Amino acid sequence: MLLNHLQQEIFRKYQLLLLANLSVISWVCMIILPELFAINIQLTLLLITVSIIGIPHGYFDFLIAKKLFNNYKLWLIKFIFSYLSISLIYLMGWLYYSEIALIFFLITSIYHFGIEETEEIEKKNYLLIFLLGSTPIFVPILFHTSEVFSFFSILLNYNFQPLFVLNELKYIYVILFLLFLINYKKLLFLYILLLINFIFLPPLISFILYFCFHHSLRHYLYSMSDSNIYPNSLNLGKLALFFIILTITFTVIAIILMLKLTTFTFQHVIIQYIFITLACLTLPHLILNIYYENTSK
Repeated sequence: MLLNHLQQEIFRKYQLLLLANLSVISWVCMIILPELFAINIQLTLLLITVSIIGIPHGYFDFLIAKKLFNNYKLWLIKFIFSYLSISLIYLMGWLYYSEIALIFFLITSIYHFGIEETEEIEKKNYLLIFLLGSTPIFVPILFHTSEVFSFFSILLNYNFQPLFVLNELKYIYVILFLLFLINYKKLLFLYILLLINFIFLPPLISFILYFCFHHSLRHYLYSMSDSNIYPNSLNLGKLALFFIILTITFTVIAIILMLKLTTFTFQHVIIQYIFITLACLTLPHLILNIYYENTSK
């Protein structure tokens, strides 16, 4: 079902309400039952939500590719080959130049998040794109430095320590960021909510709330509101079921193989699988969406 403008606005309010409710529940659990956020529970939640909600939001790339390349011979095979080739090349870069690959992943994530956050803002600029895109990365680093860098160490397979930590500037950063957002009042409630999550919740929980229940759900809404890529005849239920089963199957196989073929712990396997997979998929996802935006103007 293609969403019209009114339906899009209604679903966007529901999505924000869902995010707010889940955030409040997380705050209450953090205060009353902090044991619910034991690391293995966080990792299980991360694996489930990213596999079912987060990764599948990129499957709309198939519909974008169909719109762009449908007139070309064997377009689907060429698209899948190109998409996977870019992902595999990036994976090879991660295996041999992990630090550079991690930095590149963070930079592309900042750009990708920033572009999507400002998609409907008329008076946007590069500073706004950078601030909104960097918030889910910089704020957890500033307020949960040891935890975030422990995850970086897992991704890089060695003890990775920050060169410096600007503890004395973290509150200044937040205050200046909020003062800047006063000019964008529609964003204030959302980003106050997100900032509270990034500051007070464990980094993996705040990432789940942002990536799955904000970024990914918004991407679904935007894609389902674009008549160029989402035909009315498309059965969303069947499409969603197919891609969720595909993702879960791939995830289960990958996790089992990593646990059996490596000496990594459960924590190492989940962190590496989730974030390296996201890194490998982000680059072709970003390239395709940039190309689509430029050609559809």
